[in-house]
Amino acid sequence: MPKLLLWPAAVAVTAGIAVAPTAQAASPSVSVSATPITTSLSTKGTRSTVTVRNTGKGRVTGLTLRGAGLKGVRATISGAKGGVRRLGTLRAGRSTKVRVTLRRASSGPKAGTFGLRVRKGKATVASGRITFGRKAAPAPPPESLTGRWYWGSLYTTNGIQQYTLFFTGPGLVFTGEPEGAVPVCAAVSEDCRPYTFDPRTRALTIDGKPATIEGATITQDGQGHQLLGVAAPGSRWDVTLTYANSFGLCPLSCTYFREDLTFRPDGTFVRGSVTSGTNPGGDFAAIPADRKGTYEVRADRTLRLAFADGKERVETLGIFPEDGGGYPANPTGGIVLNGDGYFDIRD
Repeated sequence: MPKLLLWPAAVAVTAGIAVAPTAQAASPSVSVSATPITTSLSTKGTRSTVTVRNTGKGRVTGLTLRGAGLKGVRATISGAKGGVRRLGTLRAGRSTKVRVTLRRASSGPKAGTFGLRVRKGKATVASGRITFGRKAAPAPPPESLTGRWYWGSLYTTNGIQQYTLFFTGPGLVFTGEPEGAVPVCAAVSEDCRPYTFDPRTRALTIDGKPATIEGATITQDGQGHQLLGVAAPGSRWDVTLTYANSFGLCPLSCTYFREDLTFRPDGTFVRGSVTSGTNPGGDFAAIPADRKGTYEVRADRTLRLAFADGKERVETLGIFPEDGGGYPANPTGGIVLNGDGYFDIRD
């Protein structure tokens, strides 16, 4: 979808110009990649080759590689002590390769992603992942659209416009923004529009206008909407996901907002945010302190964020697919909360 190409540009404008902390600018430029494991993960172990590259102009020292952890999966990093591999000195443009063996516990996942972290001291300077497992077969054409949630976005000069198609029943689709619960449509309204669907011919109309459905994508008037997956209740994640957008008459008078949500395998999360902007009166920026708490993936397709100060957020939750399809247990492809898309932009 166009969103996947345009979203990082919006994030770069948000964080890279007006509000990026100076400490980040001094961080070494390092990338992490890994050969995928294309078979189901076994209990005997399967190898992947991880490449850590210095993409900067100067040498880098003091780097270490470690696994981020995944329930039911054990990683053995060659040359590591206590799970940490020292990488030594990397000259500009050079790389080093490390063999990592993954094996699953008897009840562990056969497919998914295993996170990797490169640190310099206590700071994480690069992240990567090892994907494992067979690709899922394409889903058959749906007999019904009821209960399916499709989401799309479009980059404009006034920010990223986001679109929802939540099929609540045989003839009504919700097109507004879900707010903390799966939407319900009882009659045609501003947010609940009529639709028709013939599963035999796959003919689809939404609000009287024709649309096409191909695989996991619905397209209408040139705008794509991607089918969102359903997260397993009680899921534990290891990923940082970012929402970023802008509002106003950009770039003349514009407000930029960014929110980072870091989810940890122990059920805790950290929220960070930045608001900045420009107007005829000058530039401004606000960076509040990070907030922490615990998260819960619920069976009713919502995510609950319980903050340490007693406040909470409950939002509808959809899982965005990875490149090439598939909905990983650890949502590295991204998530949608209510109507907002959050994506991993660190790589």
